[in-house]
Amino acid sequence: MRILLISYFFPPYNTIGAVRTGKMAKYLTKMGHDVHVISANNQPLQRTLLLEIPEDRVTYTKWIDVNKPVQTLLGGRDSIARQGYIPPKGILRKSFKMLGQAYKTLFNFPDGQIGWVPFAIREGSKRIKAWKPDVIYASAMPHSSLLVAKALSMKFGIPWVAEFRDLWVDYQYYHYGQIRRTMETWLERTTLSSAAGYVTVSEPLAETLRSKYDSKPTQVIMNGYDVDDYKAQYVSDQQDVLRIVYTGMVYEGKEDPSPLFQALNMLGDQSRHVRVEFYGRYLESVKVLAMKHGVEHLIQIHDPVTYQQSVQIQCQADILLLLLWNDRNEKGIYSGKLFEYIGARRPILAIGSQENVAADLVREQDVGESLQDAMEVAEVLLGWIEQKLISTITSKPLEGVLHLSREAHAKRLDVFLRSVVYAQEAIIELHGHEVV
Repeated sequence: MRILLISYFFPPYNTIGAVRTGKMAKYLTKMGHDVHVISANNQPLQRTLLLEIPEDRVTYTKWIDVNKPVQTLLGGRDSIARQGYIPPKGILRKSFKMLGQAYKTLFNFPDGQIGWVPFAIREGSKRIKAWKPDVIYASAMPHSSLLVAKALSMKFGIPWVAEFRDLWVDYQYYHYGQIRRTMETWLERTTLSSAAGYVTVSEPLAETLRSKYDSKPTQVIMNGYDVDDYKAQYVSDQQDVLRIVYTGMVYEGKEDPSPLFQALNMLGDQSRHVRVEFYGRYLESVKVLAMKHGVEHLIQIHDPVTYQQSVQIQCQADILLLLLWNDRNEKGIYSGKLFEYIGARRPILAIGSQENVAADLVREQDVGESLQDAMEVAEVLLGWIEQKLISTITSKPLEGVLHLSREAHAKRLDVFLRSVVYAQEAIIELHGHEVV
């Protein structure tokens, strides 16, 4: 098939959404599909992801950054991309959040990438006139990608599919007021009503979409790990220390490493055999919690690293820490790093709410421990410490989890996209004209 992928986030710009779309494009291309991508240039993100499809298959457009005034005020794009921004605590932080919320409500509709839409439509139109695709595939967030896909679909009579890494107005942390919600609900429905099908990352999210748009097919395509990224073998060089590694951001108030820190405190003298290393942005809350529980000497905070470096760091760890979101509304979200951890073949220590799909996957696939109680965490740590001091923490075989690879998920997407295209062709043949 000829597939036009609309995704604001795409390599080399480093964010989890770009990892997903980049890997999907890679494997769809390897399967023989002709994939072209419309993305955005000059994004406020680090350019550290590898582009794994030919450069001439990607068009990076200009765009108007509606948040540029705010970024300038906070130190500039490069500073934000490297370390993020957290205002001081107290009244300044509260005021900053209120002003930020008001600004986003007015100018980020439906999101901060709305200034990309006209440029993406223009470049997409040029590409379609020279090379007409069989299907348009738009990945959100940002949901502006969906606006682009709908416009191109309506203009050229090409079926399109909407991918949701997170839902739109049903996003569990949707934080705008009723007036904005009403307007955005209308925008979502008018946009998605023209789509030929939907893709999302978990069954709970798929059920939400089916309950709203039951006339359209919906397919679950989870995140995954890329086997090619984990071919090199790495070994921990610390023989008497159990290295626990976390890569990525920690969302304060939603992800909580406290049970681990409490467990380390309970271990007493045995805790000297443990080091917990965090790599990423927005880790100030981790330092505060470590001090609160008296284990700050066991915690190391590192700057963000590239995707390739994070893969190596994960493989060199003894244990990989996964923080599950402590929210009943978060049942349907798999963290992208969960699948990376599985690819690294190191045991996973998942801490947090046990009532979500990520905790279920850790247990079902037997790739680690999923716990919430600090005493249980301490017991598991003691077992791992003993194992590490005697020999090494053994790697997990990949054979049992190959169905969770990026390639396996791309094959499922291939089947779904073919079904959408064939169904559309059948409708056109039946009615004698194009129906979008």
